[in-house]
Amino acid sequence: MKYLLKPLNSFIVIIIAGALVLLAFLLISNVLKVNRKANIFFGGFLLIWASFWSEEIAALINFKTYPETLDTFLILLQLFVPALFYYSVLYFTNPYRKIGYSDWVHLLVPFLALLSILFKFKINNPNQFIVFLLLFQALFYTIWSFVLLQRHEKRIEFFNSSRESVDLKWIKQIIAGLVFISVFITIYNLALPGGNLNIYANSLTLLIVFFTAYHAMSQREIFIVSEKDMEQILHNEDDTLQNKPKLIPDNELAFLKEKLVRLMEKDKPYLEGDLSLPKLAEYMHLSPHHLSYLLNEGFNKNFFQLVNSYRVEESKKLLLSKEHDHLSILGIAYEAGFNSKTAFNNVFKKNTGTTPTEFKKNGSHR
Repeated sequence: MKYLLKPLNSFIVIIIAGALVLLAFLLISNVLKVNRKANIFFGGFLLIWASFWSEEIAALINFKTYPETLDTFLILLQLFVPALFYYSVLYFTNPYRKIGYSDWVHLLVPFLALLSILFKFKINNPNQFIVFLLLFQALFYTIWSFVLLQRHEKRIEFFNSSRESVDLKWIKQIIAGLVFISVFITIYNLALPGGNLNIYANSLTLLIVFFTAYHAMSQREIFIVSEKDMEQILHNEDDTLQNKPKLIPDNELAFLKEKLVRLMEKDKPYLEGDLSLPKLAEYMHLSPHHLSYLLNEGFNKNFFQLVNSYRVEESKKLLLSKEHDHLSILGIAYEAGFNSKTAFNNVFKKNTGTTPTEFKKNGSHR
């Protein structure tokens, strides 16, 4: 069995490096025409990530004269990996963000490493020093990326009626996977310092690469509002602001509130699974900015909360209706405008304090 591990590991290494390079090319070339800036940085992250297997690839093709300068160059490139990952998260969560002078600080660590090589600073165990820099950066940018993703999950409720396709949880799962591999490698080295680690670590990495490829290529555009509308809506939704500008007079606000209620009750746009703030604003003949203000001031809710409150009420009727008794819980979810059973269960329980199944069971016993 052990004689099969080495060729199997070599095959896995080739697949990992090839898949990362191909995925990086697809994202940087932006074949899907979505999330352009984020995909460029994410593609750069993946491309440099592939270089971590360069020595193994060189050994496989009998590239015996692996230049020291090339090795040094690759090490310097690899120091950009954490920052590029962070930048991709930054632009996934805010596509209109412009690079400012303060952003150059993220290049400080690679720049210091370059200076140490150019001026040949005396450093004991330079490889360990580089590893330390990588680990320090990885920890720092992982934490900040996670913070950005947490904030993003709250912000998308201002624009979307469902979170599943735009909540970027897949990036969190990538972070969790990479952390798991790091912990696994550390524990393995402590427990079995002479063991054959590569086959296990590379197998786990390959799974993460496939997972990353699927979600990166299927990620749709997250924010479908203009830069101006996005800034105005987020500004309007900021609860810390005092004396917010009044966009709509009180008498017009009451009229628009009644108009929206009539629209929701008569035309039921909330049954559209992909209903967004701009689309509902179009139905109301308002700008997304003004509709967001209407929801905030007239209903004390954000877009996600308002739309899903109607969906929950619709699902209650369907759950208790004998005409729809043949539908499963998933069928009821789709009929009410939800895109998944998980989202349906979570929103329903948050709004009613019970699950759809329990609600149906208790209602049928009345």
